[in-house]
Amino acid sequence: MTNQLPCATFLSLVLTSAGLAQDPAPPKGPDKEVAEKIAELNEVVQDRKQARDEEGLPLIDALHTKRQAGVDPKDAAAIVKAFADVLNKGKLRPVGRTALYNGAAMALGYCGEDGAKVLKAAYSGKRFPEKPDWVPLRENLLRNLGRTKDESMVKYLCNEARRQPEAALQAAAGEALGNFDESSEAIRKEIVSDLLIRYGELAELASQTNANNVEVQNAQDRLNTIAEKWNGTLAKLTRQNFTTLREWQAWHNKHRNQPW
Repeated sequence: MTNQLPCATFLSLVLTSAGLAQDPAPPKGPDKEVAEKIAELNEVVQDRKQARDEEGLPLIDALHTKRQAGVDPKDAAAIVKAFADVLNKGKLRPVGRTALYNGAAMALGYCGEDGAKVLKAAYSGKRFPEKPDWVPLRENLLRNLGRTKDESMVKYLCNEARRQPEAALQAAAGEALGNFDESSEAIRKEIVSDLLIRYGELAELASQTNANNVEVQNAQDRLNTIAEKWNGTLAKLTRQNFTTLREWQAWHNKHRNQPW
C-alpha cells in the first residue's frame, strides 16, 4: 500500500462543500444511512492492521455531504462525533499516512462551533506529536479551525500566530484568521493589530545588521515563511492589498481608529 491515499475523494470534500447551500434543510428525522456509514467508518478507524484506510475518505465525504444537505440534529451530532473519532481513536497512523486524519479535519472545518472544539482539542492534545514530521497535519488542523468561523477561537489562533515556536504553524494560524473576513469590525481590528505587532517584532529583529547572529537569521527565515500567508489574511480583513510590513503599518496607523 502506498504512503498516501488517492486524493480524488479528499478533493471532492472541497467541491461538494462549495456547491451546497450554507443553511441545512429542515430535519427529516433519523437517517438510517447515516448510522450505517458511521458504523462502517468506525470499523475502518479501529482496524488494527490499518488496511482499510482507503475506504475511509469516501465515507467521510458521504457523511459530510449528508450533514451539509440537512439532517436530524441527533444525526448531525453523531456525524461530528464520528469525525472526531477518526482523529482520536484507533491505532495511530504513521506520519506518512495521514490522509484519513486530513479528511476528517477538512470535514470538521465545515461543522461550525462543534467542529472547532474537536479541531482545537486535536491540535492541542498529545496524540499528534509536536515533531517536525507531524507539522503538515497540525497545519491542516489550524487551517480548518479557522474555516469553522467560530469566533470564540480567534484569541486562540491569534496566540498561536504570535507565540507558536514552529514557523510553519505560526504561518498557518495567521492564514486561518483570514476566514474571519466577514466578522465584525471589532474582531477584524483585533486580529490585524495582533498580527502586525508580531510582524513588526520579527521585521525589526530580522533587519539587524549582525549577519552572524542566529536570532537574526531565524527571524529572517520566519518572516519568509509567514509573510505571504499573513499578507493574504491582512488583505482579507482590511480590504486593502499591500505586500510589505511598512505599507501595512502606515495604513494601520492612519486607519486604526477609523471605520473600515
